[in-house]
Amino acid sequence: MKEAQIPFKKIIFVCTNVREGEEACSNPERGSNCGMSLLETLREEVKKRGLKGKIRVAKSGCMDLCAAGPNIMVFNSNGSQKWVSRISQAELPHFIEEHLKI
Repeated sequence: MKEAQIPFKKIIFVCTNVREGEEACSNPERGSNCGMSLLETLREEVKKRGLKGKIRVAKSGCMDLCAAGPNIMVFNSNGSQKWVSRISQAELPHFIEEHLKI
């Protein structure tokens, strides 16, 4: 086994879980506010800002917080973390300005 420092300044996990017949972050009825759409928008923004390799936006399975979804968790290399829930595409610009900084 080899251990090393995480190679990113920040990791953003976006729940992309889908559940048929139950509430989940990426169910189709959420439309553009589903986890997968939020993930794609964040990935595009990271690339556009030249932050690839510094900020990692990754899919997450279920976070067990479906009723509060869609859910995003942010982990910084300084040890701080944040959980963001009920986020929509309309709120994403504010999230981006706050969290896509290093």
